[in-house]
Amino acid sequence: MRNIIIGTAGHVDHGKTALIKALTGIETDRLAEEKQRGLSIELGFAYFDLPDGSRAGIVDVPGHERFIRQMLSGAYGMDLVMLVLDAREGVEEQTLEHLEILDLLGISAGILVVTKCDIATPEQIQDSAAQATEIVEGTTLEGAPVVCVSAVTGEGIDELKQTIVQQVDALSVQQLRIPTAEGIPRLYVDRVFTISGFGAVVTGTLIGGRLNREQQVNILPKGLQARIRGIQVHNQPADFAVSGQRTALNLSGVRKEDIARGNVVCAEKISRVTDNIDVSLKVLSSFPRMLEHWMRVRFYVGTSESFCRIVLLTDEALLPGDSGRIQLRLETAALTFRSDRFIIRDFSAQYTIGGGFVLNPFATKHKRFTEETEKTLRKWEEADDNEVIRLVITESRKLCLQESLLRYYLPYGDKKLDELLKNLQGQNKIIRWPGSDKMFSSSQRVSEVENIILQNLSRFHADNPLVAGQNAAQVKAELDRNLSGAKSPLSPLYQMGEKVEVDDISFEKISDRLIRAGKIVKDGNLLRLASHQITFAEQEQKIKDEIEKIFLQKGISSPSKEEIIETLKAYPEKEVEKTFYALVQLGTLIQISEGIFLHTQTLQDNIKLLKDAINQNGKIATAEFRELANTSRKYAVPFLEYCDSQGITRREGNYRYLRKRIM
Repeated sequence: MRNIIIGTAGHVDHGKTALIKALTGIETDRLAEEKQRGLSIELGFAYFDLPDGSRAGIVDVPGHERFIRQMLSGAYGMDLVMLVLDAREGVEEQTLEHLEILDLLGISAGILVVTKCDIATPEQIQDSAAQATEIVEGTTLEGAPVVCVSAVTGEGIDELKQTIVQQVDALSVQQLRIPTAEGIPRLYVDRVFTISGFGAVVTGTLIGGRLNREQQVNILPKGLQARIRGIQVHNQPADFAVSGQRTALNLSGVRKEDIARGNVVCAEKISRVTDNIDVSLKVLSSFPRMLEHWMRVRFYVGTSESFCRIVLLTDEALLPGDSGRIQLRLETAALTFRSDRFIIRDFSAQYTIGGGFVLNPFATKHKRFTEETEKTLRKWEEADDNEVIRLVITESRKLCLQESLLRYYLPYGDKKLDELLKNLQGQNKIIRWPGSDKMFSSSQRVSEVENIILQNLSRFHADNPLVAGQNAAQVKAELDRNLSGAKSPLSPLYQMGEKVEVDDISFEKISDRLIRAGKIVKDGNLLRLASHQITFAEQEQKIKDEIEKIFLQKGISSPSKEEIIETLKAYPEKEVEKTFYALVQLGTLIQISEGIFLHTQTLQDNIKLLKDAINQNGKIATAEFRELANTSRKYAVPFLEYCDSQGITRREGNYRYLRKRIM
């Protein structure tokens, strides 16, 4: 079943509220001041059922120039608009301003409604209808049907209802909000109040998805958390609300004072706000001056209003009627998504300057008047979904990005976003990393980083043939130095003259990938090429043979490294030390305790000696093993403690037992 939001627009006192009451029987003016003055100050809401059983919500927006912000709040969620003109007065100032706003917001489904026909002459009705048709030429509402009505006599109301049905039936999927199961739910708050015994209540038009009772939600940009205690849809209790429905949420965990119009209630997974966005802007022809760099203006998105600065990137100024790609620096962070429509008005809120749509919600600062900046902005404006993902990757300094970041650029549901990523993964354009953190990277970037790591390790092995591998922290530090020097625009790692960052998480993912591919091996905290083997030069081979001979002769009463160096003083000390540690890395010498090493053959011989003795007697004391191995306590105790640590023996008092009796 469809959920449609119908809005009104037009000059003050042209009969919008009376028209809605004639359509629905609901009085949308709820404030005493509104009833007393006969004009709408705040948004009003009503609903009625379409012939197919769908329920259409109606938003009544104020027509007075002083309440343009309220009008913008109501216009944001419209699927279809009724642009209202008084049959006697025709087109007036707010008629045109509302039309400009509707055009900037891209609302393309509408009906031109000429009201108060019961007190107008046929000529006035005909003239107002002609004016309505004329003013929408060249706008998104061009070609909209005209219906003439009287809210007092009911004349034309049935025809209007039928026209609404026809227009709703004609709405394309592109004109409707993202269907329930395919979007990100967010409710832009337009009212906040308190109900005794229930607490804070917010209302708005839900777009992009579904919210459920008892669901945990975020309230942005403040970063508050709340629970949905109750839901009403069109004044009826509900367990959930879906995109396109006028919705009231009773929130637990927050106070009315914590929330304001313009805040957004959204799913917990949505938490990022921004204060720097790239946009495509159209300046209205009616704006009475040119748009200048660093001009302070009012920015409207959803139901929010904030101040921002205009950053002109490719032009010195924009004249009335011009279009351009610019950057907005928001003074207050906001939640916004790529393709979101926005409006800007001058600082004094007298004029609507223009509007457009968001290109990049998390833009970096650009250099003005450069070919690179202009090229980048044009790419963002022309990008399809796959290109958007590529741009997000290439404009980020991080190698591994959270998949959740893409929600702000492609506000689809999980299924559609997963399909997009799987398609790019199948084309080997991206890598989706295993793990619960759901991260992805450019395949080209990863390949380049992997090549740098492999080349660095190859050089390290060439310079250090007796070393088993390089410390992982040193590998990363060297990689960081390489990346900071990636200044060539031809390199995938070059980003606006800045390095690509490989943080600890990204480095671990890259290392694991190389290990799984069999290209490198990790041994403790050392990394080495899978093809690397410690190699000994002629002199080093002689030193190696001498060291092994000494250790095998000494048996369990092994020499220290310093004793080996002293014994082999005919050789350079540095070469002896390097060869000694090479034997340790190869596993020929095993460290059993601080400063005590045994040849692997000696170690295995003495383990067998120990096992045989315990198998024969059931246990062995330290002194007994010392005598059996013909060594001193200095070596016997560390050896036995090593056997304990390796799970060969267990100690009880002064005796050792086999952990598992070996026959």
